[in-house]
Amino acid sequence: MNFSPKNSNIVASRKTNDPHALVTYRADKSMHGAEIFEEIAIGQTIGAWDERYVDAEVMRQKVAKIVQLNDCDTHLEATIAFPLQAWNSDLSWLLTLVFGKMSFYPGVTLSRLSFEDGCFFENGLQGPLHTLEMLRVKTDAVANKPLLMGILKPNVAMSADALERLYCEVAEAGVHLVKDDEIRHDSNFDETLRRVEKVANRKAQQNLKTMYVVHAPINAYSASSLKEWSSSLKRAGADALLINVWTVGLSLLQELRRVCDLPLVAHPALAGALGQGRTSDAIDPAVTLASFMRAAGADLTLFPSPYGKIGLPRATALEIANTCRAKWPAHTLPLIPVPSAGIKPEHVEQACKDFGNDFILNAGTAIFASGRSIRESAQDFLQRLETFYHAE
Repeated sequence: MNFSPKNSNIVASRKTNDPHALVTYRADKSMHGAEIFEEIAIGQTIGAWDERYVDAEVMRQKVAKIVQLNDCDTHLEATIAFPLQAWNSDLSWLLTLVFGKMSFYPGVTLSRLSFEDGCFFENGLQGPLHTLEMLRVKTDAVANKPLLMGILKPNVAMSADALERLYCEVAEAGVHLVKDDEIRHDSNFDETLRRVEKVANRKAQQNLKTMYVVHAPINAYSASSLKEWSSSLKRAGADALLINVWTVGLSLLQELRRVCDLPLVAHPALAGALGQGRTSDAIDPAVTLASFMRAAGADLTLFPSPYGKIGLPRATALEIANTCRAKWPAHTLPLIPVPSAGIKPEHVEQACKDFGNDFILNAGTAIFASGRSIRESAQDFLQRLETFYHAE
């Protein structure tokens, strides 16, 4: 598509050697012309072009560049490169640039996000630290098969003693990971550490392999000392941490990745408000639940499966999983997709067909409140997984 911007500094030929975040937008043609992308490139990186106040060369280095522009049937699509020096490896700041003000524009969707190689370095983007194969080893699971995660129910009001017993029951049934609810809370951090320690002690006594994914709400204290906070949880015996990323912030997840070597599990709470489909005036779920999570350093990302009452469309869920595992700069590990919400044993076969071998199936009520014992419910899931891959 031919497009002559008012300012030639935003065209691809002016792109600097600085590494970039590559952001793809869709704009409804009934509402916008190609000028909307020039407005994004200039307005969202330098605010305006004015050589009276800022040196022209500085503006050329910091301004975003339009690197691709396509005219489709109902919409225009452009990929805009945001130079690293405009967002300084801070994903919360990048989000402000790429969709802060644009979130109020009707007919504009942020549909894809990726990063050039130079964005990943020691003090920059980290990417995931743990692979699915590492978790298989930790849990004594069979190679090349999905893992099963259980959501502890009724987690919110459960005492430390009750949680310990429930953990043992589900671990003895063979579930690979169990996690707290994202709404789990304790009256204080000492209470959190106590329940983690009780589970860890029982796990050690019985040589159980099931990983306990701990939700410990992040308050002003923990946010100011993430290293000590996460180290305390690790010393208490937490196997992984559950983070409500979209309520606590992308920058916090980034910082936690830098100071914590436990697996980090990203919960999608609030992400639905940011967009649930590519045609909405919002952010595509593959961006919120895969690209941002992977760049920030999460190891697992939970998202609504296509099978439950709050399920995403199948195509959307598959796009999230594909984005988790897409080829990124050479040393960036894949993100582990975890389809969740409303998962029942009868969904196992379709989930395996949809997501392949490398994912974690996440079930709550269907294990803990199915009307059968926890062992029977868990074994139903595990046997169906075994049957599917044995048949393969």
